[in-house]
Amino acid sequence: MSVLFAETSVEIANAELIVDKFQQHFAEHFPVIREGTVLHYETEYGKVWMAGEKGRFQAEVNCYDAHVLMSIKAMLAEHLLEFSGDKHLRFRWQGHGADLNQLPNLFEGRVVRAFNVTPNMRRLVISVSEGIERLMTGGLHVRILIVPQGRTPVWPHLSQTGAVVWPEGDDELIRRVYTIRYGNVERQEIELDFVMHEGNHMPGAHFGATAKAGDLVGIIGPGGGVVPVEVDACVFAGDETALPVISRMVEELPAGKKITVYAEVADENERQDIKSEADVNWTWLYRNGKAAGTSGLLEQALRRHDWSEDSDSRHIFIACEKGEVREIKKFLSDEAKLPKNDFRTAGYWVLGEADDH
Repeated sequence: MSVLFAETSVEIANAELIVDKFQQHFAEHFPVIREGTVLHYETEYGKVWMAGEKGRFQAEVNCYDAHVLMSIKAMLAEHLLEFSGDKHLRFRWQGHGADLNQLPNLFEGRVVRAFNVTPNMRRLVISVSEGIERLMTGGLHVRILIVPQGRTPVWPHLSQTGAVVWPEGDDELIRRVYTIRYGNVERQEIELDFVMHEGNHMPGAHFGATAKAGDLVGIIGPGGGVVPVEVDACVFAGDETALPVISRMVEELPAGKKITVYAEVADENERQDIKSEADVNWTWLYRNGKAAGTSGLLEQALRRHDWSEDSDSRHIFIACEKGEVREIKKFLSDEAKLPKNDFRTAGYWVLGEADDH
């Protein structure tokens, strides 16, 4: 398998500060290594190196998949524009995919049917006319693009910087990240679960609640997350926003793996029946009237967990409200003294902000 390569270099006055901001951002999601002005990290998708000094920012990406390379380049470009504060910063990528201007991982889908899995979890079945095989390899998540009601869709494209150019104004798309809960290549369908959040300005939840057969949706992906089959034991903890990805990983892990799950939901009515060939110890945690993101149930459960078990080959995944994730991450690092390479954390939503997942 050949390695794909891309690099970019741009003059920018505050290059060192840009690297600092990248470090702060990446550290929320996975371990990074900083050596002076150089920052680098490695994930299951590829390697990224960047540096900033003497008024110049440089970045280099290596990976095995053209779609992943495009996604990493776009992510780096978009954050570089954001962190620099210069939306018109001019730079180009050299190497593989340098002349690409159409998103190769953009697909169109249409809603086939919808039904409730639990009172607060609704599942959409979406037909994908082309690319279903691609959507089922390379990651667990997709970004859905919700078209404004009554509008003909205007899909995004790539700029010369590698950043994604999104339609604006009346054509602006609502973008949300979801887990592919199930996929059926023969039927050319994927299934996505939507948490039915309470409150206003929840466009993802609104789409999940109101979508009907025939509705068009854009899909970008896949990306983010893999089933950790290389380890012997896993600890998964999350609220209902993380339940789709936790459930998929549990169901796909094979026999011989040991899994512990702590799943926080509103009440007993939100329980789901999750099947797995692995050895699974699943604990449901009920808020019973407490607001999501305030109960502390996940941190309490993780504090009670015996971390001395299965410490040689272990993967830990935590995902819930961002403030709770930070407290849990601090506990895992500072008190439980777990190696940072053992765990991944993700803040899927922010208390008080209208950002449904």
